[in-house]
Amino acid sequence: MRPDDEPGAPARVLLVDDRADNLMALEAVLEPLGYELISARSGHEALRILLDVDVSAIVLDVQMPDMDGFEAAALLKSREATSSIPVLFLTAVGLSVEHELRGYEVGGADYICKPSEPRVLQAKVRAAVRWGSEVKVLREANRVYEEAAGALAGVSPHGAGALAGVSPHGAAQHRGALEAASHGRPVVTERRLDLRLHASLSSPAAARAAIREAMAGENDERVDVAVLLVSELLANAVLYAGTDICLRLDVGGDVMRVEVEDSGAEMPDPMTADVTAETGRGWLLVEKLTDRCGWNRLPDGKVVWFELHL
Repeated sequence: MRPDDEPGAPARVLLVDDRADNLMALEAVLEPLGYELISARSGHEALRILLDVDVSAIVLDVQMPDMDGFEAAALLKSREATSSIPVLFLTAVGLSVEHELRGYEVGGADYICKPSEPRVLQAKVRAAVRWGSEVKVLREANRVYEEAAGALAGVSPHGAGALAGVSPHGAAQHRGALEAASHGRPVVTERRLDLRLHASLSSPAAARAAIREAMAGENDERVDVAVLLVSELLANAVLYAGTDICLRLDVGGDVMRVEVEDSGAEMPDPMTADVTAETGRGWLLVEKLTDRCGWNRLPDGKVVWFELHL
């Protein structure tokens, strides 16, 4: 996320056309969508704006002097920071097949013919913004993951030897109770978090924020581990279970326990987990970084849990 972004701010759309009257017409049609509209009169100006401003979609005129829309789009797609922004080309009626193919070859998402029907224009821009916003969420989640993974590279899990003796298929744990390591009996716990999330691309970010808020003031290193693992488990649940997710956090004594419950039938398989595979990475990290972990089958899904000493 760039410094000029603020949570809850409206999505930004960049409009690029060398004619002021075309820009005014675009703004009039798109204003009801509630986006922040930014205008540029050339491809060069658009590129300068994108050095400092993050946008969710770009509406780009094809026929412009100095640098046409295809050239501008090719430059955008060559830069990592702007390569994933959806580009909608504005073009005159009578588009040839070769013309259209060139647009898709340079990474265009769609075409808008001038003059355009306002409802069609709004629908296409709305779809592009949704797509661009979801890609931004995934990029941010990936950035957070990479930073956390780097920070945790030197962290050795507390009580690593205990993990080897805990089967992921082990005895069911009573929700809201932790097993006291020294006495083997349940202890009273404090529930810090009981959150239901939808299967949405924004859920991992929401879960990370909720864990940090609930564990404010605790061991930062262990909280970082919990945030990383919850983000991984939520991402897998969103992508592969596709159901509502329950996130629970309990703290008892010096132990925190996290549970991620979904209605998916597929269970994590630590025997085939691969750090390079999306379906195995989350569980592999849980195994490597936690003190105790496992999963339990439920009548209508599963719950994956892990514990960390604070």
